[in-house]
Amino acid sequence: MKKAIAVFSLFIVSVVSSMSLSAQSNIDPNAPFLKDKNIPRFTLNLTTGKSFSNTQIPKTRFTCIIIFSPDCSHCQEEATELTKNADKFKSVFFIWNSYKEMNDIKAFATKYGLDKQSNVIVGRDPEFSIPVFFRPRMTPFVAIYDKGQLLKVYEQGVKVPELLKIIGGK
Repeated sequence: MKKAIAVFSLFIVSVVSSMSLSAQSNIDPNAPFLKDKNIPRFTLNLTTGKSFSNTQIPKTRFTCIIIFSPDCSHCQEEATELTKNADKFKSVFFIWNSYKEMNDIKAFATKYGLDKQSNVIVGRDPEFSIPVFFRPRMTPFVAIYDKGQLLKVYEQGVKVPELLKIIGGK
């Protein structure tokens, strides 16, 4: 009887936990990043015409992967705020990735000055490695890494004060 009560209690806890996860989050519970905390393997086609892979990420402490859409108003706000505060994020390497057409991605990078920042790359992942790894349900989706290990994800972008708190205001 005790075993049955324990199993039933465990079942109830699991159901309540999954309900609270889905109520608080749009994160796909089967997304690979939940199990693998390393930066995913990927190759981007950059707006510069070059390619860039995960093996080329500079040895900075922080890496921030942003999945965006050029026509998303929240993504535009994210780009505006991060560009306005670019001097505060020298220790962060930003990877902006979109699935849209390259002309739209280039226009976005130019409009928000992302193409002028040395610690920012912008491009398209033709193999969809990044979206498959994170399975975002909305944009901007932001993943922050410290020395290649996942720290935190934000399903609807990250505010500048929050990001500064994470990187220690460096």
